[in-house]
This record gives sequence, C-alpha cells and structure tokens, in this order.
Amino acid sequence: MFSLFKKKNEPETKPRFCCWVLNYRCMFRCRMCRIWDVHDDGKVETTLEEKKKFVRSLRELVDPGFEFHLSGGEPLLTEGIFDLIRFIHEEGHKTNLVTNGFLVNKAVAEKLVDSGLGTVTFSLDGLTAATHDSLRGMAGSHQKILQAIEHLNGFSDRKLRIAILTTIMEKNMDEILDLVEWVQQDKRLDMISFQAVTQPFGEEMDADWTRKERNSALWPQDPSKASAVMQRLRELKVKGYKIGNHPDHFLQFSDYFLAPNKFLRKVKCNLGDYEFHVDPYGKVFFCCLMDPIGNIKTGSLPAIWSAPQTKKTREAVYACRKNCHIMANCFFEPEATTQGEKKT
Repeated sequence: MFSLFKKKNEPETKPRFCCWVLNYRCMFRCRMCRIWDVHDDGKVETTLEEKKKFVRSLRELVDPGFEFHLSGGEPLLTEGIFDLIRFIHEEGHKTNLVTNGFLVNKAVAEKLVDSGLGTVTFSLDGLTAATHDSLRGMAGSHQKILQAIEHLNGFSDRKLRIAILTTIMEKNMDEILDLVEWVQQDKRLDMISFQAVTQPFGEEMDADWTRKERNSALWPQDPSKASAVMQRLRELKVKGYKIGNHPDHFLQFSDYFLAPNKFLRKVKCNLGDYEFHVDPYGKVFFCCLMDPIGNIKTGSLPAIWSAPQTKKTREAVYACRKNCHIMANCFFEPEATTQGEKKT
C-alpha cells in the first residue's frame, strides 16, 4: 500500500508546476462553474510588476521545465497578459493558457504567438454548438473557438501548440468519442485532455451535489454508459491517440462516476509534493481548501516554500482524509493510488 506520508528526512521536492488563477472575471455563465459569481469586493488583484517579481523570484528555486498553467476566470481579461506571458517565456519557463476562446480574434492570436506562449488550451465541451453553447451559457461560443483555432493556425511560423480541454458530463457524454476523433484527424490540434465534472466551482462543498436535480445535466446518469466511454478513451490513448491523460486516469474516472464519495477516499493527495496555486490576489496555496502558505505580494516563493509553516501545511495535505471532489482531476499520477495492482 502506498504511504500517505513522506519518509523521515526525505528532502523536499522542488516545485515543478504553478496553477495561476489570474482573475475571477468571466463573460460566460457555465453550468459547471460559478467562478464568475465569486464576490471579491475590496480585494486587489496583483499588478503586472508584482507578477513579474514573483516569476523572477523562481530563478534560484526551480529547475528547467517549470510550467505555469495560466487560467481564470478568463485569463485574457487580465491587464498586461501578453507582457506577462512574454516575461515568463524569457525567464525560461513553460506556459499554458486555458481560455474560453471568445476573445481570440486575429489580433489577439498574433499577440499570443508573438508572446512566446507554449500552449493555448481551449475549453470545448461539445462537438456540436448546441451542446457546447448550452453548457457554457454563451451563444456563439462554439463558433468562436473554431474561429480562434483558424486564426492561430494562420501563422505559418508559429511554435504555439493548440490543445482542447473537455469536461466529461452527462450532457456531452454522447459526443466525447466524436470529439477525440475530430482532434485526432485535425492536424491543427496537438492534443485533447479530459477532466471529470465536479461540483460547480463557487459553491459550498456538498457530498450530495450529484443527486440534486439542478445538476442532472452535469452528473452522468448511467454509470455503465460512462464506464464504456471511459474504457474506450483508455483504449484510444493506448493506441496512440492525441489524448493528454494517462490511460489509467480513465479507470479512475469510471470509478468516480460509479461512486464518487467512495472512490475519492482511495486516492493519495499529492498536492504539496511539487506544485502550488496562486490566486488573483497573490495568495499561495497547496490546496484551495486549506489556509494559504504565503502571498507573492509580500514574500518570495523560495522563502515561502521553505518556511516552517509551509512544512506544517504540507504535512496536513498528506494527512488529509477529506472527501474532496477535486481529487478526481488533481494532478493524476498512477502511483498516487492505493488500489494495489493496476487494472487492465
């Protein structure tokens, strides 16, 4: 069985990944997310200079290959976003921007390419406009993504990778495999990755959210059907399709859709090992359900990472037994499970 605790005197791991939520603002009204409804009156987002200072502070801490995952809200609503991406790129770090694509016209596409962005990931939740637009609460959003892909593809010398991120839900279950085939056949697209639907962001944790009528379009209603789709996704990944998930991730999705609360207790939380989160106001977290370990406005990441309080928080993460739905998607690694031998 995999231990939930690090061995005594085991050296701390350097961070390899930062999930940076740049703002909570968004023009969409997605059914699986209420981040746009987060009230932040009186709170001040980090300035561009504060962001650059934070990135600069990583020089003596991280190794080559460190990656920033830039998200929101809608990250393209962030003031100075193109300058920030360029600065991160010049510091030698990888970048991935997750966007709804609505603001990516030809001019924005050119700025993204010129900024040195490594990957742009479009949140696309349906092969058809009817499905995607309904889930995203914005008419025309599906067409905007298709146009954005074409705008980006128009730069023949681009090194920017184009990816798709899809949340698996009841409403789009019948389109998941067709989405994979579309990505596989479209030479403009480099990858599609999946995450399982969780309780909508911005709501208080509720273990019974999957049983609520208002979530019937989100939570898969037929576990056997969901399992069959997950099995096929695993087969396609093993076959070499352009799918970003580890093949065993789909086995865990299948278990999760069958019994979400039971499944989540079998997973070791690896937050604290090698990644951290930063919110729009500079607060640094291992886990959004625990207190922050610092703030980039007032401290450098190297100092925060090695602080005694950070060590205590890291140990609390390893010991956590909360039934956290976020674990369905959080930085999956096959060795993080306690299920014994891998399934085949």
